[in-house]
Amino acid sequence: MLKNAIRQSTAESLGEIQAHRRHIHRHPEPSFSERETGAYVARALSSMGIVHSEGWCADRGAAGIVARIEGQEPGLKNVALRADMDALPIQEVDRPHASAVPGWMHACGHDAHTACLLGAAQVLQSTKHLWNGTVQLVFQPGEEILPGGASLMVAEGALALNAPNTGPGQSHGPAVDGIIGQHVYPQLDAGTVGFRSGAYMAAADEIQIRIVGQGGHAALPHRAADPIVASAHILTALQTVVSRTCDPTQPAVLTFGKIQGGVARNVIPDQVILDGTLRTYDEDTAQRLRAAIVRVAESTALALGVRAEVDLAIGYPPVVNEPELTERCRQRAKDLLGENMVVDLPLRMTGEDFSFYQKVVPGCFYRLGTGGDGPGCRNGLHTSSFDIDENALLTGTEMMAWLAATE
Repeated sequence: MLKNAIRQSTAESLGEIQAHRRHIHRHPEPSFSERETGAYVARALSSMGIVHSEGWCADRGAAGIVARIEGQEPGLKNVALRADMDALPIQEVDRPHASAVPGWMHACGHDAHTACLLGAAQVLQSTKHLWNGTVQLVFQPGEEILPGGASLMVAEGALALNAPNTGPGQSHGPAVDGIIGQHVYPQLDAGTVGFRSGAYMAAADEIQIRIVGQGGHAALPHRAADPIVASAHILTALQTVVSRTCDPTQPAVLTFGKIQGGVARNVIPDQVILDGTLRTYDEDTAQRLRAAIVRVAESTALALGVRAEVDLAIGYPPVVNEPELTERCRQRAKDLLGENMVVDLPLRMTGEDFSFYQKVVPGCFYRLGTGGDGPGCRNGLHTSSFDIDENALLTGTEMMAWLAATE
């Protein structure tokens, strides 16, 4: 009865869920600036008659929201569902539903995450006479950049049972029993989902190396200390850090994706800045690699007559899915979608601040297939042409509602 009710309610709400996604997609907002998105979510929750508190992460300029829906026997269980709301600084390709904000787009599917959670709220509200317990809804800002909106939501008490009533900074006492989140995945067909128990996504540190030399004329390099040449040597030397410092059985990735330096072809600049990321699963490995990055950068720079200043920002912890909760979610997904629509996921070296919730309560973070035949529906996340097959909104909404109602 519950399964059919959730399916029917989701089907009846699909047009509204699509409208949520398209509105949010058209109006992306940067991390910790999601004020209009938060206001939109709050209005939607109010129209459903759902208790919620606003102002989460307001000190950072954001508008996070925590809501609560009580079923029968509210104290029997307490599970949280999470969606992130921020966008990326990418100029979207031209298409009918493209972002209306120049230079910003939802290239990581957070519009779909938020729309599905709003849809699940509607479904859970309409079926609350059929399930037991309490469901907490966490609409989170700032997933894409440090310190991560999840860390701030946790610090402000978003997982406390009284959070929907008391608001940020006033929430104390017992926390929810567990938390569930989903993320779009264009490599899986719409209608499918994927799970992995235990370690799933990597810890993500941010690295900036400032190479300081002495500028001069390009024709007179002997009177300068060239940071461009030094940066090339440092980058090359750093490529051995993982292979010669890390246990080969431990996954690790060190990548530098940005080099900034110089203003003209005939001018040796004063400095070059390298920006990169370190991804690991094991803290001991991470500590060894951090120390090696500093050692290699500083010593290579010294040998070439320049100075390297290394800034290492410790980022998100690894996402580790609690095995028992994840297995229950996997089995319930099979009950809802069918055995062949649920797949096992490999390890990923990408990062996610959902891990901060998992530091406090058991968590399960799974993948929602969004791949399809439409333009951009197989393209990668964080690309200007990324899009989703909107049939996935049905699955994503059903899954969130079903997992929460049956947990």
